[in-house]
Amino acid sequence: MKVTIKDIAEKANVSVATVSRVVNNKSKGVGEETRKRILELIKEYDFQPSAVARGLVTKKSKIIGLIIPDLTNPFYPKMTKGIEDVAHEHGYNIILCDGNNSKEKEAAYLDFLNEHYVCGIIYNNFHNISDTILNKILKSSLPLVFIDSKPEIKGCKCVYLDNQRAMYEVIEHLLLNGHRKIGFITGPMDSYSTNERYKGYINALNDYGIPFDSNLVVKGDYVMKDGYYAMERLYNQTKDFTAIACCNDLMAIGAIEKLEEMGIKVPEDISVVGFDDIDIARLVRPKLTTVAQPIHEMGRVAANMIIDIIEGKGSKVKDDVIFEPNLVVRDSVKKNN
Repeated sequence: MKVTIKDIAEKANVSVATVSRVVNNKSKGVGEETRKRILELIKEYDFQPSAVARGLVTKKSKIIGLIIPDLTNPFYPKMTKGIEDVAHEHGYNIILCDGNNSKEKEAAYLDFLNEHYVCGIIYNNFHNISDTILNKILKSSLPLVFIDSKPEIKGCKCVYLDNQRAMYEVIEHLLLNGHRKIGFITGPMDSYSTNERYKGYINALNDYGIPFDSNLVVKGDYVMKDGYYAMERLYNQTKDFTAIACCNDLMAIGAIEKLEEMGIKVPEDISVVGFDDIDIARLVRPKLTTVAQPIHEMGRVAANMIIDIIEGKGSKVKDDVIFEPNLVVRDSVKKNN
């Protein structure tokens, strides 16, 4: 039978409040002999104080909330692993909330985490911050770090990739390989990463004197089936392209599947580039040229950042942390002579 704080108090012949003060290292007013007796009883009966109960007393639950948009996307488990590794190293636990690409669900999770004594939140908002979510963030007193995003909220710290530069390098790679008609499969345009990658696409075309063609741009939704159907829509709009840049690897793989169905070979007929460098990118055939994000390390940095803020070391966290991209060249791009 599990021993409770009340059991320890009765055996020590003290109040529950006295035991609580000892458990939470707030022993002021508790005699040394009493404190030792309580600690001996805790050890003897292997008493494990409730984290929630401890949080009620200390307001520091050692629990961090993590909100991500889509647990089925291979990008997020790797990021979550980086966060969890650091949390464990510092004695923290994680509550994982899958927002399922829903603003309403993300808003509900923010309420849940604020009501359940977490001591901080790491938040990867997939869509731009809505007024509802912004108001919840501004009203909350919890430390908050954004990962893989950069909303314009005063005082919030962010960890993210230089997405604009990353996509610029993708398009530049295709241009230097002789491609001039380059299709582009976006993510949702109310997403920070999509907007930055779209800017990189446009800037690279401009810098190399390539006219922008709206027929070469189609919208996707960061899942494989959307890459498949976006490829179909692009081909129906125009067949005048030799390469496609996709805003993530899942859509690139979906696009390759559709091209193969249509009898179009990659990269012999059409070159394809992805983004993220998820594990499957090097397993598909052809192996996918893509942008590698240091996903696990981004998670570690975000976790260290939120823990520093929670533990009153916020002065160490002066600036956002911006990671540089790394273009990984594999087999899905061919020179266009």
